[in-house]
Amino acid sequence: MNKKFLDDSGMFLSPNNIFDENEKALISFYNINDLLIYENQYSFEKTIRGVIEDFMERNPEKVLQKIFKTGKYFNTINLSFYIKKNDVLERIEKNERTISSIIYDIQDTIMLLGLRYKNSSSTAITNNKNLKIYIKYEHKYKYLSENMEEYINNYMHLIGKPMLNKLKYYLYNKYTKSLKLIKYNKEDIDKYELNSFSSIDSYCNAKNYLYIYESMSKYDKMNSNRFISINLMDNKINLISSKFPKRILHSMIYIPERYIFIIGGENAKDVLIYEIKEENINYEKYPYLLPYSLIEPSLIYINNKYLYAFENSKLYFHILRINLISISPFEDIKLQNKKYLPINQKFFGVVRNKNSILFLGGQMINSNNENINNCFEFHYETNKLVKSKKEFKSFDFNEKTFIPIEIDIYIQLNEYKKENKYEPKIIIFDGRSQDVQNSDKDTLDLFY
Repeated sequence: MNKKFLDDSGMFLSPNNIFDENEKALISFYNINDLLIYENQYSFEKTIRGVIEDFMERNPEKVLQKIFKTGKYFNTINLSFYIKKNDVLERIEKNERTISSIIYDIQDTIMLLGLRYKNSSSTAITNNKNLKIYIKYEHKYKYLSENMEEYINNYMHLIGKPMLNKLKYYLYNKYTKSLKLIKYNKEDIDKYELNSFSSIDSYCNAKNYLYIYESMSKYDKMNSNRFISINLMDNKINLISSKFPKRILHSMIYIPERYIFIIGGENAKDVLIYEIKEENINYEKYPYLLPYSLIEPSLIYINNKYLYAFENSKLYFHILRINLISISPFEDIKLQNKKYLPINQKFFGVVRNKNSILFLGGQMINSNNENINNCFEFHYETNKLVKSKKEFKSFDFNEKTFIPIEIDIYIQLNEYKKENKYEPKIIIFDGRSQDVQNSDKDTLDLFY
C-alpha cells in the first residue's frame, strides 16, 4: 500500500525525501526465535535482492545448516525471508525494492514525520532507520526418505491394483507371495457411493494403502474429482476429498515417507502433492509448473533425489526431471543420441536397472526399425537412450512405477483380457539376474 504523508511545509513524504543519501541503515538478520545471525550497514538505496545476496555470500552453507538444524539436505533455495509489519510476519521476495521503500512501508505516520527532520536525535527515530529481517528454513518436503527403496522394502508388504470396471481390487502379499481378489466393503460402497475403477482413473500404492484419483475431463458437469484411499490391511475405504481438481490421463507416484505426487493430465501443468497424514483432506502444489502438459507420464524417483517423468504419447518424446531436495524447476532433458532412434514405445512402465531406467510394457508402434521387439532403456548419468536386450511384451500399466519388494527386485500388477474377462498378471523384474518374470495369478514362469 502506498503511503502519502505531508510534513509541516506541505511536502509529500516518500522514501526519496525522508532518508538522507549519506546515511546508512542497519540491517539485522534473525531466525524465527529472535537469534541474531548477521547484521551489516547498507545504503538506503540498496535493493533487498542485493542485501540478501550479500548475506548469502557472507554466511557459508555449513554455518546456516547448523543454525537451522536441517541435516545433510540443506539447500539455500529453501530459505524464506520475512519482515514484521504490525507485529505480523510478511514474506518478502528477492526483488529490486529498496531498503528505504521497505522501511517507509512498515513505519507509522508519527515516526515518518519525525524522520523528516534530519537533526533529530530521538532514539525512536534512529531505530526506525533500521530493519530486521527474519529467516525461515521452509521444510517443504522434510519427510523425504534418505533411502527410498529401502524404506518401501521395510514398510510395504501389501500391493493393490483396482480391478477394471468392478468394485474389487487385487491384493498381493510379498511375504506369502499370494494374490487375492478383494471386494470393496459394502458399507463403504453405500456410504461414499463408490464408482467402479475405470481405465482412465489413476492410482498408486503407498505404505500398504491404495490411493485412487478418479478421472474427469473439463467437459464433465461435476466441478472436481474424488481422491480415495483403501487400507489394504483391513479393507477400509476413506473418501479423502471430493474437491480435487479435474484430471484425466494423469499419473501418480509415492515418494517416501509421506508424499504422493500427481503429475500430468490433459491441459494440466500444475503438479499436485498430497501429504499422507491423518485427517489431511487437502493438496498442495509444486512451486513450479510443467513446461507442457504430459499425458499418462511414466514416473520414477532416482538416487533419492531426482523425480523423472517420461512421456511419449504424441509426436515428441519428453523427459523432465526435478530435484526434490532443492525443489528445482522442471529440467527438460535433451537426449545425447536421439537422431538415429525412432522412439516408438509408449505408455510404458519404468523400473531402475542399476544405472539406467528400463521401459517395460506399454505399446510398441510399428516402424521399420529392426529392433522393434526390444524395450528402450535410458542411461540417466549420460542422458542416452538405447535399445535394451530385453524383448518387448505388451503390458498395460495404470501405475507405471515398479515397486521394490527386495533389494534390486521390483513388482507391478497387470490386468489383461482373456476370453472376455480380465485376469491378473504379476510382473517381476530381477535387477540382479536381468530377468523379467510374469505369471497368471500365483504361478511364476520365467518370461525371458
